[in-house]
Amino acid sequence: MPAISATDLSIGYKNIPIVSNINLQLRTGRIICLLGPNGAGKTTLMKTLLGRIRPVSGNITYSHTNINEMSAAIDHPSYFPYLSGRQNVEVASSFWGLDVDPETALDNVGINRAAHGRKAKDYSTGMKERLELCLALVPHPRFLFLDEPQNGLDPDGITSLSETLRAYRDKGNCVVISTHLLHEIQGVPDECMVIRHGRAMYVPDLTGMNLADLYGSMSGEVAS
Repeated sequence: MPAISATDLSIGYKNIPIVSNINLQLRTGRIICLLGPNGAGKTTLMKTLLGRIRPVSGNITYSHTNINEMSAAIDHPSYFPYLSGRQNVEVASSFWGLDVDPETALDNVGINRAAHGRKAKDYSTGMKERLELCLALVPHPRFLFLDEPQNGLDPDGITSLSETLRAYRDKGNCVVISTHLLHEIQGVPDECMVIRHGRAMYVPDLTGMNLADLYGSMSGEVAS
């Protein structure tokens, strides 16, 4: 089974750790949530797992997978603001050397046809998030990393995103989401890593668990 494993990992910048003792395994067919407040190190962990940042210490092992099987929407914006949604998909498809129908790709993330020809800079915040997701999905990655994908989405958008991510997982892929939104993410991930106060706690099975309680346990108090 393809997997990305982190063992005794410390992450940070300029050899200064911000989170240590991370032990985590990303496996296909799962949705993993990196949960924590802004600035906790969630994005840094994603970039480290993607090979964009060198770890301070520890090891990352890639089993039966490679960099071409990973895609991410992390550095916002990842789209070209003065190109239309359709043109953005065409550019991404060309970059990956793939033949992707822009209309279908945009339809699949809930961007209505009337917006396909509009410049991305004129999209609403929620539509920009959907475009980020669309572009990350273009290469059909085995490992998909999304940084705060629910930001700016209305309730219908959050429901649509959850359905899209579950369907992508069910095709045998791995989805990694970072978020600080406890209630909006409840019920979506299969596993969770809580990052808080420089510590990381990995929970490989969320069956019957409440994310707010899990988050609160990192400080000894239950979140409301």
